[in-house]
Amino acid sequence: MNELQKKTAGILSRYAGKLFAIGVSGGRDSMCLLHAVINCGAVTRGDILCVHVNHRLRPDADSDQEFVRLFCEKNNVPFRAYTVDVKADSAKNGLTIEQAARNLRYGIFYDLIKSGAADLILTAHHALDNAETVLMHLFRGAGLDGLCGIKSGGDGRVVRPFLSVMPSELDRYAAEFGVDYVVDKTNFMDDADRNFIRLNVIPLIEERYAGVVRSVNALAAECDDTCKFLDGAVDRSLISFDRGAVIVKDEALSAALAARYVRKALEYYTLVDITREQIERVVALKSGRVGAHIELSNGVVAAREYGKIALHIPRPICNAVVPVKIGANFIDGLSVRILESTASPRSAVGRFVDLDKLDGSELRFRRDGDIFTPFGGKTKKLKQYFIDSKIPGRLRDRIPLICRGNEVLVIVGYQIADSVKQTKGTTKRGEVFLPW
Repeated sequence: MNELQKKTAGILSRYAGKLFAIGVSGGRDSMCLLHAVINCGAVTRGDILCVHVNHRLRPDADSDQEFVRLFCEKNNVPFRAYTVDVKADSAKNGLTIEQAARNLRYGIFYDLIKSGAADLILTAHHALDNAETVLMHLFRGAGLDGLCGIKSGGDGRVVRPFLSVMPSELDRYAAEFGVDYVVDKTNFMDDADRNFIRLNVIPLIEERYAGVVRSVNALAAECDDTCKFLDGAVDRSLISFDRGAVIVKDEALSAALAARYVRKALEYYTLVDITREQIERVVALKSGRVGAHIELSNGVVAAREYGKIALHIPRPICNAVVPVKIGANFIDGLSVRILESTASPRSAVGRFVDLDKLDGSELRFRRDGDIFTPFGGKTKKLKQYFIDSKIPGRLRDRIPLICRGNEVLVIVGYQIADSVKQTKGTTKRGEVFLPW
């Protein structure tokens, strides 16, 4: 058995009984991986699924797909092909073509896992890919995590058997076993960052420092070990969730590991390409005023709140208006329930209403000019009520309001207006609540 096949067998034997989805483009790396997997003896053909994602970016994209399909047909390997519109996704989400292609590709892989068609993903990333990633992160201003490069085990769902393999080893493997593959001519164009580093930067460095790829890979492994050690010092209780946001408490941002806490919080937004500069800006929010915020990658916003930083992706403002009725009222995915109740108003002051006083009211979200007279209080602008009640800015556009004109009768989930409270003359008692 070839050494590369032995290495592949040793890695895959750790995952006995698992189903593997192998990402295969048709190029040298992925074709060698597919060949090594089906010939290493660690898995059967029934354990693998060859997955080809057609990005439709090149004139020969369809012929590449057919090349992989025919190989799988000849070798009795299950095959699935998917077509994605990378250019449209890139334009829609403000991503580079490379970023959009990667997101769409991994979205397909993860959907296969969710559906039960696969347990793990296999990709053909090798040592040069890893070195390129480390350098690219370094030049963009990454911190220690960026210098870890490509993780050998990915996020637990991705396995990369070739991560320590040099491209020259793959050339020898393809020649030894007669593995045919297609050549992507765009790999020789240095317009993309990764290609620029591969074609220009690394060869130039190698002229002076031989073995630079292995040296960078060794650095990445050491950084990975260091990051794992630091992760062990993180107190996860200082990171929590609150109505669509990831919260980092001030105690975390006061520690020497402040940047690490922010990075761990941002792991929940898996598509965020975060730089060291952005991390530092988030940490700096601790010293800012309440309400201060910054925009990060992929639509994520970091905002200063009371004693914490909130990381979230804002939703578009909803201008819907819904006539209020007894029962369930739906607005922008939220269910506001208004139910008759026999409970004494003393059991929950400020929560129970006189239902007759809600006649003709509407359910909507806040608008400029809204006013509110809290239960037992004085009239004020709704904005001022939110400020006085320390309600975070990220929530204010998502709090349903029961209104009549610009008068707010109920801030659902928080407080009722004095004008709709129950009195001795109340004949129809009710409760308004929002299951968060």
